[in-house]
Amino acid sequence: MSVIYAGRGFGRTDAGWYLVGTPMRPAFLRTLSARILAGFALLIVVFGATMIWIVTYMNDLRSEIEVIRTRYLKLTIASKDLAGQQQMLFAYLRDEMAGEGTPTMVSRRLHRLRTARGDLLDRLTTTLEGMHDLPRGHGAVVSRYLDRATGMKRSVEQLADTYVALLAAPPIERSLGAEPPTTDPARLQAGVAAQERLLDAEHRLFQSMGELADQLRVRTERIAGNLEYNASRLRLYTGMMGLVAVLAGLLVTAWVTVSLRPLGRLRSAARRIAAGDYGSRIEEQGPAEVADLAREFNAMGRAVEERERELVRSERLAAVGKMAAMITHEVRNPLSSIALNTELLEEELASSPGEAREICRAITREVDRLTAITEEYLSFARLPKPRLTSSSLPALVDDLARFVREDLASRQVELVVEHGDDLPAVMCDEGQIRQALLNLVRNAAEAMSGRGGGHVWVRTQATDTVVTVAVADDGPGIAPELRDRLFDPFVSTKDGGTGLGLALSHQIIKDHGGTILVTSTPGEGATFTLELPRA
Repeated sequence: MSVIYAGRGFGRTDAGWYLVGTPMRPAFLRTLSARILAGFALLIVVFGATMIWIVTYMNDLRSEIEVIRTRYLKLTIASKDLAGQQQMLFAYLRDEMAGEGTPTMVSRRLHRLRTARGDLLDRLTTTLEGMHDLPRGHGAVVSRYLDRATGMKRSVEQLADTYVALLAAPPIERSLGAEPPTTDPARLQAGVAAQERLLDAEHRLFQSMGELADQLRVRTERIAGNLEYNASRLRLYTGMMGLVAVLAGLLVTAWVTVSLRPLGRLRSAARRIAAGDYGSRIEEQGPAEVADLAREFNAMGRAVEERERELVRSERLAAVGKMAAMITHEVRNPLSSIALNTELLEEELASSPGEAREICRAITREVDRLTAITEEYLSFARLPKPRLTSSSLPALVDDLARFVREDLASRQVELVVEHGDDLPAVMCDEGQIRQALLNLVRNAAEAMSGRGGGHVWVRTQATDTVVTVAVADDGPGIAPELRDRLFDPFVSTKDGGTGLGLALSHQIIKDHGGTILVTSTPGEGATFTLELPRA
């Protein structure tokens, strides 16, 4: 059996209640914690990627600075010193050597200049050879520089024999009246030729070393300019990445805020319920935890609303009980006297016209009706606690059916009894359960009196925990606006009813620890289901 509220409510099966009409949600990011964790994970990824990029870029800059500081700067200085030393050697050969006083002085000066040049050339070559581990973009350039330096070194080594020929007969001038160092014209001519060859070779080396020094200086300046450009680009990119990270943080914050918005609806609904609006409900949407909390909240609201109705109903029943006891006490004896005097009056008027006797009979009928009403109020006021015993519900239903079948047949209502298989016993007060079922069957029959007849079904069945008996009819049904107040005292769907029958049945089933449920579709009848605990 299912009870549906506006197409999205709760159904009831043997296993319990279940939610009807709830749409399935995707498995990804269904929970609020997953959404928040995903948001923070996104932030961590964005900030982590930003930091990794910045650190990588700064490492590249640091490598470039290290290359300039430890390699290119040394190369530039060494090449500059080498070019300067080569210029000094070339100037000495061209301008100063002829003014030396003795060959020994020439030899010493040339040895000193050549040694200094060789040391600088060796330092330059060693520095270039140690630059094989430079970052990308430098290896090919360094290889070209190393080839040029190696070529210069070979050229210098090839001039060794020429220097030997020069030192054998250096072309120096007479000084301080001394004789020239040699008088051999052939040797002198060889020295002059060696000087000319050296001047030509050393001039080419001077040009090559100057070009190398200029190239290294330009290369160093270009790398320094790239560093400045990369530093400015780093600042720009860092600002852009930071802005992206801030935007990502704002988006995650907005996303989490939207995800937490249903909690505000829960708080508002809780305040409405605290203010007495027990019918307040909220949408069961949002993350899984929020949707579950909304379902539990709505279930709590329904439970509170039902308990409030039960409390109001109990207070009304208590008030009705006290009032019924007082009215019955005050009215019962006068009604008995009126009934007795009416019977005596009817006997005295036995020989009178029929109209007087008919009036007496009408008085008697009304007195009997009032007596029945007072008895009903009295039974309602004095409803005792049930005396529970193990009873067979099918036997109780069959006995009730035999009692009311003829009465229902006189109203053109057919009573149909259906029992399930192997029904267990129930713990109940047979008299009170019989009274509750009798009220339900008579209500069903009276509901169809305006239609000229119909059917009433009484069905019994069992589940793992309860035994149920359902009273159904094919009458006009129950209006939706009356369904929630159907078990309240003085609420009746028929003319002339006291509105106590269903209230009494509800109280009886409640005292037995059971429940009574009603389902009805206007125009298609109604079904009252009593659930009693198994023995």
